Amino acid sequence: MEVTNKDILRHYLSSVLVYGVVLALLLFMPAFNQDIKNPLLSYWTVLFVYYILYVIFALPIFKKLRPESILKSRNAVIVNCFKRIFSKKTLEEKLENMRLNEDEKQAFVILFIKTFFGVYSLNLLCSKFLPQLGYDFDFLSAIGGQTLEYVQTAGLWYGFMQFIDDSADMWINLMLMITTIVYTISYLTESKILKNNIKYADTTSLGIISCIMCYYPFILLTQKFIPASTQDVIPIENTALRLVVYCLVIAANFISMIAILRLGTKSGNLTNRGIITKFPYNIVRHPDYAMQIIYVILTFVPLYAAGNLTVWGYIVLSVGLILWIGVYVIRAVTEERNLFKDEDYKTYCQKVKYRFIPKVY
Repeated sequence: MEVTNKDILRHYLSSVLVYGVVLALLLFMPAFNQDIKNPLLSYWTVLFVYYILYVIFALPIFKKLRPESILKSRNAVIVNCFKRIFSKKTLEEKLENMRLNEDEKQAFVILFIKTFFGVYSLNLLCSKFLPQLGYDFDFLSAIGGQTLEYVQTAGLWYGFMQFIDDSADMWINLMLMITTIVYTISYLTESKILKNNIKYADTTSLGIISCIMCYYPFILLTQKFIPASTQDVIPIENTALRLVVYCLVIAANFISMIAILRLGTKSGNLTNRGIITKFPYNIVRHPDYAMQIIYVILTFVPLYAAGNLTVWGYIVLSVGLILWIGVYVIRAVTEERNLFKDEDYKTYCQKVKYRFIPKVY
């Protein structure tokens, strides 16, 4: 079907309006603004520049490329939905018109996904990872020099173990930074060139809730009901055991990072942007969630080993562990209910039969 100039203009103006409103709302969001320390390196500055570039360049690009996706403009659907609701005079008529059809549900949920998770990822980059990147490399450089001294005095094995003990948190932060960069690019872009067009999104309440409860600021409320380990340092006095746990934690985060990198710009919660079948997705269907479960277990178990909890403390800790594992199981199950709309995913499931553990589940 031919994309006309009218279609292009409708999509462009709708997008400028919708993204402008979202940007204005974000300006007053305390949950995202409280971490801003450097105004020149803040998520809001990046988004504002991104928006201005969109306003300037989007229209000529659309006129040049004329992508067919414009014919199904979700932003135009959102604008038309609001026009339909507020065109009515009485409250009863407005409420009646607030019933959304499937296209409108998809449009609103996808906008929410881009806004919530995209802004969260960008904010995390600007407020945490990028500002301390120089410190991380300086720290690793200093630890590397110290490790050489350990190697010279106590041998290669001892030097390596000391290096892991001193630098594990830094390696985890660097891997989290890489995955956050991938997520940021994925959420804030959608194009045929990047092969990350959203086919459809999960609009179920359970799917959305099980995702957002793992992210700030909702995790603050979640942790009031589901205890979580917030230890930066694994509280194990036995050096050998602590190093084993550190190595397992690093390995879990590394495999999780590989899974996200394999998805690339297709990464993201609640959306189907296409199926990946290469490692580690040729082993289990949810390698990232599997590693998140392992990470949760590894951060909880040392608290048991510390031996300083009451009976009630052990009960609360056990319930918290079970519930956090349950959260990722629910996320996988609800995600698959959405993905099963895709025939490619059904074929994929016939080849890769297990969600988390090969030959088990």
